[in-house]
This record gives sequence, C-alpha cells and structure tokens, in this order.
Amino acid sequence: MKKMLLLLTLMVVGLAGLMAVFPRETTELAFSLERFRSGLDHKTVVVGGETWHYLEGGPSDAPVVMLLHGFGGDKDNWTRFSNIVTDRYRVVAPDLPGFGLSARHADWDYSLAAQRDRLSAFVETLKLDRFHIGGNSMGGHLAALYAHQHPAQIRSLALFNNAGIDAPNPSEAQLAVERGENPLIVSAPEDFGRLLDFVSHKKPFVPWPAKGVLAQQAFDHARFNRYIFAFLKDDRSVGLEPVLAEIEMPVLIVWGEYDRVLDVSSVDVMKPLLPQAEVVIMKDTGHIPMLERPAETAEHFLQFVGKLQ
Repeated sequence: MKKMLLLLTLMVVGLAGLMAVFPRETTELAFSLERFRSGLDHKTVVVGGETWHYLEGGPSDAPVVMLLHGFGGDKDNWTRFSNIVTDRYRVVAPDLPGFGLSARHADWDYSLAAQRDRLSAFVETLKLDRFHIGGNSMGGHLAALYAHQHPAQIRSLALFNNAGIDAPNPSEAQLAVERGENPLIVSAPEDFGRLLDFVSHKKPFVPWPAKGVLAQQAFDHARFNRYIFAFLKDDRSVGLEPVLAEIEMPVLIVWGEYDRVLDVSSVDVMKPLLPQAEVVIMKDTGHIPMLERPAETAEHFLQFVGKLQ
C-alpha cells in the first residue's frame, strides 16, 4: 500500500511539473481527455474555402443535435453537456466563424444574418437534415434565426439564456455597455477570473494550468471580440420578438435565475410568443448553464427531446 501511495504521489508531482513546463500542451491534453470521456472527436471540414473546427460524437445513425456557443465561447462549451447526450444523439458543436480555432477576418461581416448564412453552408457541407438545434446566448439567438429561416430542417429548438430579447429588466451587462464598458471582454489575462465570476453563478471547474492558458487566449482575442461585438450591438434588424412569433416547432427555454449578462425577465417576453415552449428556470445558475451544471442542463434537454421521438 505504501509503495502504491508513493507511486501515485510521484505521478501527481510529475504531472504537475509537466503542466508547469508545458501549460498549453497539457491544457490541450486535458481538453482532449474531456472530449474522449464525452464521446466527442475534434474534426475539421472546409466550407467555401474556410476551415471549420467542430466536435462530433454519438451514434452515426442517431438524430443530430447541433449546439452553438455564445459570444467569446467555442465548441468546448458543450463538451461536458454532451457527456450523456452522445449516448443517444449525434452531437455536432462547431467553432462559429471568428471564435475558437476558426480564422478571424478583419474585413468580414460578423452580423448574425451573415453568420446564419455561413452556418447554412456548414450544414449543407455536412449533409445534415432534420436536426435539433440549440444555442447559448449569442448562439441561442443565432439558433432561433436559423430555425426561423430553415424550419423544414429543424426538429426542435433549444434556447439556453439566449440573446436577442428586449428584456423588461436591464441586465448588469446591458447597463455596463450603455456606460461604454464591456464586462464580456477581458482587459488583461488577470481579468479572466472576473469574467468567469460575471458569467457564472456557480463557477465551472477549470483545471490548472488551463485557467492561465484560457486567460491568455481570452486576452489575445479581446481586440477581435470587440470587433465582432460592434456588429452584434449595432445590428437592430434581427431582434427575436417578431421571429419567435412565427416559430411553430417544439421549443425548450432554459435560463439561469442569476444571469447577469441577459436578465431572466427575457423569459416573460418569450412565453406569449412561444406558447408551445417548455420553460425551465434553473436555480443557483448564471449565464452558462451547460458549463455550470452540465449534467442537470443536459437532463432537461434530454427529457424535452425524448418526448418528440
């Protein structure tokens, strides 16, 4: 027993040393292990000359679930959520253009209408048809716009703290933006902890040294994120209220009760526009339920789509 404990101690110390010397490599290894546990593979496909990076997993003949991340996020926002979803569904979670590992083009239009068209080309390239679509925050806004434009392709729509609603009660983020601040963009790597606190009520576990690597990445992308945010902030043509009123497919709405980015009062606007929607307000949860409470959030989703089979 003493020898086993000594061996385990040496392994932990050795791993810690490896992390300290090669933080980026060990962070990527940690992400790869989480994807493996969730049954996901990192894949790429070229669409219109652009390389899309995405995660895919689950039975190849199962119904497809397309998952879209929010502003500043990436495909791995859905890795832990997918842990139980890939048992029954084929999950596809892309890095949206301008985020994650996708290319960043200083001369591109990153409005949601343009992103919707790019997503359509991605769907066509993968030859997807009759799939479930869901998204968080900006990704939820985009998912709703896509479902509205391509209703024949979509089985159901899942909205996780989606953007696009003029909420009765302004959020902390909205008030900050009106003051000329943006709490969703870091000003330095050391600001990353503040960002995590802001978007989550129950801060998701981030292994060391991944936190430092992710903090540096967030800072490296801050300038371009401001560029994309300008498109989202100034685009008044894609408000969801008139769009939601025309959506007839099954809809799930999930919201964290302590969302500081998009106020939970948005749900009060959405309910009368989507009388068919199932609504879940998650206790002790902020803006990113699929990261804060991945298993619980996934169970809500599975119960919803399970009724549609």
